[in-house]
Amino acid sequence: MPTTTTNPAPQTNEPPPVLNYKTVVPDSATPPKRRVHVRELSILISVTVAVAIFAAIKPEFRSWGAALSVLQGASTDGLMVVGMTIVIVCGAFDMSVGSTMAGGGLVAAVLIKYCGFPVWAAVPLALASGALVGLANGLVITRLKINPFITTLGTMSIIRGIVQVSTKTYYPTGFPASFKQIAWAEPLGIPLPVIILVVVTVLADLAMRHLRYLRQVYFIGSNETAAVLTGIPVRGVKTFAFVLTGALAAMAGVIVTAKANAIDPNGGISAELRVISAVIVGGASLSGGRGTILGSFLGLLLMQVINTGLVFVDMPPESQLIAVGLVLIVAAMIDQAGTSFGKGLFALLTQTRSKKVERVINVVLAVALLASVGLWLTGGGRSASGGATRRKQKYVAIAAVPGHPYWVDSRAGLEDKARELGITATFIGPPTIDVNAQIDYVNKAIAEGVDGIIMIPMNDEGCTPAINRAIESGIPVLCADADAPSSKRYSFVGTGNFKAGVRGGEELAKLLHGQGKVALIAIPGAAHLKKRIDGYMEAFKAYPGIEVIATLSDQGGSSEAEKNARALLQAHPDVAGFGCVDAAGGEGAAVAVKEAGKTGQIKIVAMDRNEATLNFIEEGVIDMSVGQRTYTMTYLALQMLYDIRNGKVKLVDDWQHVGINPLPPEVDTGNFLITRDNVKAFYHSSAAQPEKP
Repeated sequence: MPTTTTNPAPQTNEPPPVLNYKTVVPDSATPPKRRVHVRELSILISVTVAVAIFAAIKPEFRSWGAALSVLQGASTDGLMVVGMTIVIVCGAFDMSVGSTMAGGGLVAAVLIKYCGFPVWAAVPLALASGALVGLANGLVITRLKINPFITTLGTMSIIRGIVQVSTKTYYPTGFPASFKQIAWAEPLGIPLPVIILVVVTVLADLAMRHLRYLRQVYFIGSNETAAVLTGIPVRGVKTFAFVLTGALAAMAGVIVTAKANAIDPNGGISAELRVISAVIVGGASLSGGRGTILGSFLGLLLMQVINTGLVFVDMPPESQLIAVGLVLIVAAMIDQAGTSFGKGLFALLTQTRSKKVERVINVVLAVALLASVGLWLTGGGRSASGGATRRKQKYVAIAAVPGHPYWVDSRAGLEDKARELGITATFIGPPTIDVNAQIDYVNKAIAEGVDGIIMIPMNDEGCTPAINRAIESGIPVLCADADAPSSKRYSFVGTGNFKAGVRGGEELAKLLHGQGKVALIAIPGAAHLKKRIDGYMEAFKAYPGIEVIATLSDQGGSSEAEKNARALLQAHPDVAGFGCVDAAGGEGAAVAVKEAGKTGQIKIVAMDRNEATLNFIEEGVIDMSVGQRTYTMTYLALQMLYDIRNGKVKLVDDWQHVGINPLPPEVDTGNFLITRDNVKAFYHSSAAQPEKP
């Protein structure tokens, strides 16, 4: 039988036809307007309900000051949320926004402080530096096909390293008034960062809804391969998303640097997690293809309302993290509504067989929304500044990382004195070392109308404007543990930091018999710790055989101190001692020395009395620790603050009018040594006790 052959299709050199996106991209990829609007409305209702709940618990939450506090807290993260929304809708992530924020602030600071650039030129160049970081991210991701998470994680580490290395050499602070006005100006009584956030959010939302170029991100995020076939410039659109995100992150960095009047090398740490969380809470899909700028802004607003509200109701900072985490998980569960299980659950919770019931539910929600808004705006005739009288006066102590063991005695001193006086006092602060987060806590305290603030500033220049603003609002402020001497604070109660450093240096030099290489460990950017470092260096002048080979950073964490101390021991096997000026440094150095098998050979002078430090002293790994009277600091500060608030200190009549401060400018609580001979007396029991040196 004859065989049948099939002629092959003719070969051509013509490119495949470009398909229209409507024939390639499924309808589900098109931004579903109705669904997005419903999601935005549901988040708005959630925001309103949260406000109503906190206002019912704490009437001061209804005030205009509380609303501004929420928006101020959202202002810098909000700028990054705008860019992150576009990136996530594209189906990617940008983990470098926090570091880019710090980098943008550093560029502006260096250009103004060291290069003599005017503010109007330095700020655009700082934004350009952020855009350049975004461009690098975009090109690596789109051209080299490297995973966005890995790429931006690498960028995050590089930029953060550049910032921290740079600030070891110079620490820009003290900027011209025109630069500080970027953060502190209040046109029409509204902080300028809030205005910037609102303008950027509105313009970006309109652009993403109506500009064809930006609307293409939905198709890219839903099906990138199909988007390429339709002729969408995928590489260009994705790269633009990263460039925009980098520029907005740098703008946030300019604002936080202007607000703090100094560059914070730790600024923006964990910002990427907050930003991504807000975008997801706002309805963006984890897999891309869905989300709006407005929805992300509302998601951020919801998280800020919860954070601020929990501060108002005296919820510990650790519990705030739990609450925000629960909100994020619930948002992710809602995001799964597209799955069969999610659809079934959503239908079960929202659909009924009766149209009348559905109408009743809608009416009830609408009435609840209007009633809650009305209640918040009217404030029930009460406000934070001049409303109903509280049963007890309320005071707050604002620290950084209040859950750290270092603060156990400070918290105990505050609470004991509060019980004696019959008042309320809470120990609060951000869960990370972040100057701008501390400033936000001051703003929240002002909005709440507390009776007094004990400020423990991580950066004196950075916190000075916030302290002054509180005093100008009629709230007395004292500093404890760390000082802000250029502010209007009434007094400082705490350790003479330079003297503590001198003592630590003298003791370490004696242990080394005046000879050997030593390393110091501190938190970069903390002004009071720099004074202790200066004290060590002053003490070493009397011992020419002592050589300081490095000043390591612990970033307030023992694990970071341990890592850096371990690396130093590898690079310098002949190192003879460590001088540590904060609690985390001694613990980390002790772990590294013990692991190296050099207990007793390498001398360690630590700082403070956390449990780990005490254990290492008893083991003989740490030789001694310079202790502080942390209990006494807050105990005395609260008494002084109470006396000032209630007119019990009268140097002269009407001392405010004549401008004479009746309190001593500084109260040095001194320092003492903890050694193996007395270490057992300093262990904490179930209830922390005052120091007994």
